[in-house]
Amino acid sequence: MKADDFARGAVSGSAAATGLHLGLIIVGGTIGFAVFVISSQIGGALGYAEAGLAFAIGSLILGFMGAVTSYVGAKSRLSTYLLTEFAFGPTGAKVANLVVALSLVGWFGVICNTLGLATQEMLQESWNIDVPPPVVITAASALMISVTAAGFTGIDRLALFLTPFMALLIGYAAFLALRADGSEPLAVEQAFTFQTAVSAVVGTYIVGVIIQPDYSRFAVNVRHAVWSVFIALALFFPLVQFFSAVPSMATGEPSVVLVMSGLGIILPAFFLLFLGAWSSNVLCLYSSSLSVATLMERARLSHIIIAIGVAGTALAYVMVQEAIVDYLVLLGITIPPIGAIYIVEAIFVRRFRMELDGLDGEPPFNFRAFGAWFGAIAVGYCSDRDLMGIVGIASIDSPIVACALYTAFQWRRGLQINGRSLLPEGQHRDAQPPG
Repeated sequence: MKADDFARGAVSGSAAATGLHLGLIIVGGTIGFAVFVISSQIGGALGYAEAGLAFAIGSLILGFMGAVTSYVGAKSRLSTYLLTEFAFGPTGAKVANLVVALSLVGWFGVICNTLGLATQEMLQESWNIDVPPPVVITAASALMISVTAAGFTGIDRLALFLTPFMALLIGYAAFLALRADGSEPLAVEQAFTFQTAVSAVVGTYIVGVIIQPDYSRFAVNVRHAVWSVFIALALFFPLVQFFSAVPSMATGEPSVVLVMSGLGIILPAFFLLFLGAWSSNVLCLYSSSLSVATLMERARLSHIIIAIGVAGTALAYVMVQEAIVDYLVLLGITIPPIGAIYIVEAIFVRRFRMELDGLDGEPPFNFRAFGAWFGAIAVGYCSDRDLMGIVGIASIDSPIVACALYTAFQWRRGLQINGRSLLPEGQHRDAQPPG
């Protein structure tokens, strides 16, 4: 790969990927163990009809947001971190991206830890073999790090081969479960309201939506970037969730992997578990490394990937999984406003006039962005607690409030909203976007 995989600058036109490749990367990233767990719990709590609606609404939210963030990435050719610098300020962006990076490293640890525990349980029940979770965690993390260290090219190749295989395994498990246990859903113990279910669905991939520019900046053109993301998230992701939930709803077993083990397809179950963790974690590791690379300018990206991978692996040794639903809801509240703010900044305030040399003249902190972010988090929290809200779903309310507040704060600063730009004519500080 290029030495830093364009971590500190705009992607050149020669490094391009088609919409098909981008779509496979995204779908592969959604087929992970966390999605299996959450989908199973939502399906068991709500039943086929309501669960399907929750999957559809949550995925549609992700699809629309992903299409917009993908548009920004493809148009600007900049990474998420650099876009956040223009919105939050060069120093303020470090705070915002630290939140995103920590959530990605935490997600890496959650997935690795869950992989180790589930593999141990599956091997014990099937073959009475006891493999300590740290052994699985260490081996799996080493493979994930090795692929991620190859940069976007390695991730692209991984998705191209693994995503169709994983999708077939999920569909096969759903078919066998329905044939064996009928079509009436059995209850899986987990308290879920419809609103919480939608927020949890959004939370399973909202960080991926916010960091989408890290991948869409490689797109052949804007059209490929936008439609590949929307189709992957709004159309394919709800199908992934529904088929992941069917085995658990049909059998009452909350884990799709253990259902597959019970159906006598233990090897496909193991491969689904492992490949789902692999495809999800390489995306977490890559994007968190891009953020850190902007802070450690002399370090090679591959070295940063290895260091963060080791840190995430160490976290996996001690991570517990009981709070995974609350964690996803929290992500669905705190992370979307970041994307909403850099979208407003890139499209309406700067109109993609974002020359990196201009960052030297920017204020270190954009306090208007932080005010909008914190206000959106507060409203999202209240919405989740049914105290107040706009539509009553926290993961929708928080980005709406972030957009509204940031626009209002910019208005108060003296900017003019005239349908073309928030900045008065002639006062743009940045050059034209790359052609």
